[in-house]
Amino acid sequence: MIATTEIALSKSATEGAADSSTGVPSRADLSWRPDLRAPLIMGLAGLLVLQLLIAFGQYLSAPSTRAFAPQTPLLAFKPEQVTAIRIEGAEGAESVRIDRHNGTWVIGELDDFPAAGFKADQLLTTLSQLKRPLPVATSAEARARFKVADTGFNRRLTLEGASGPIATLILGETPRFRRLFGRPSDDSAVYELDLALADVSNRRADWLDQGQLRLDQAKISAVAGADWRLERDGEGWRLVGAEAKETLDQERARDLVRTLANLSYRDVFTATKAPAEDTSKPALELRIELSAGEAHVYRIARLADSDDYMLKVGDRPHVFRLSKYDWMDMIDLDRSKLIVQPAPAKAADAQPESSEPAEATPSPPSDTDAD
Repeated sequence: MIATTEIALSKSATEGAADSSTGVPSRADLSWRPDLRAPLIMGLAGLLVLQLLIAFGQYLSAPSTRAFAPQTPLLAFKPEQVTAIRIEGAEGAESVRIDRHNGTWVIGELDDFPAAGFKADQLLTTLSQLKRPLPVATSAEARARFKVADTGFNRRLTLEGASGPIATLILGETPRFRRLFGRPSDDSAVYELDLALADVSNRRADWLDQGQLRLDQAKISAVAGADWRLERDGEGWRLVGAEAKETLDQERARDLVRTLANLSYRDVFTATKAPAEDTSKPALELRIELSAGEAHVYRIARLADSDDYMLKVGDRPHVFRLSKYDWMDMIDLDRSKLIVQPAPAKAADAQPESSEPAEATPSPPSDTDAD
């Protein structure tokens, strides 16, 4: 037993000596665990753990901030609370106010002329759905630069309720397509909002209901002027009292009826604030009759110092402003313009021969005559 142990120890010593002689490191020399307990390594490992903890903490906190901000309404109101919308432009620019009376949007300064209700409702829906994003700036210099200062802005929109103002939104420059810098008036931070400047127009004409002159074309039964009258005749029209040589221009008649049925306008005035008309040019008066017995009387006149026209409809209290593109060339309409005009006679290809005899050309004197 003793001899066996001595042989094993001798063999181990012989292998260790052989490893040393061949230059191969022993198993004890390959151990790296003692190096990890060095003070420098321990310090670096602790610093790494601290950095990982800080980064993990920031990761946990950042998503909660981003998730919270978009859920906060920018303006705290409900669309049904709003009874009036007031939109002001930059200093000295036009402003408009739209009021809701009994569920209908009107423009009060025009004696309650109907406003584009769908646009007003859509604006309130858009504003109520705006969320408060992360601010892009908070300084007074930034508010002035982005045109959202209290006294320097592109638009100021005020929503009013039964008890007074509900919210005010100040809007400024456009950073990109359909985006605006803006802020609530009680918030000093500037935000980038999902709005377009056209959504908050301060022009009264942009909020007019454009359907007040629309007629059902199929129900127009007759149109009459000073010296002519058109009546519906099946799919076409006939000129009442036309002479044998007068053929109605059907395309011209259809154009007239189509224009009257779809007439649009650029602005509206109260009767007391209507612009002056050009009295040097005659006005056009038309009577439009509908199949149900209803009739409308139009008076269209050229405006003074303008290419536009004004339209007065019967006893309505408003005057409509038409552009020349709305009315086209109908302002000079008379009976002759509704008749098919004969084609102009073609000029003769050759000049007619003169009936007067041509003068004889005197011949030069000859030598005989000289003798």
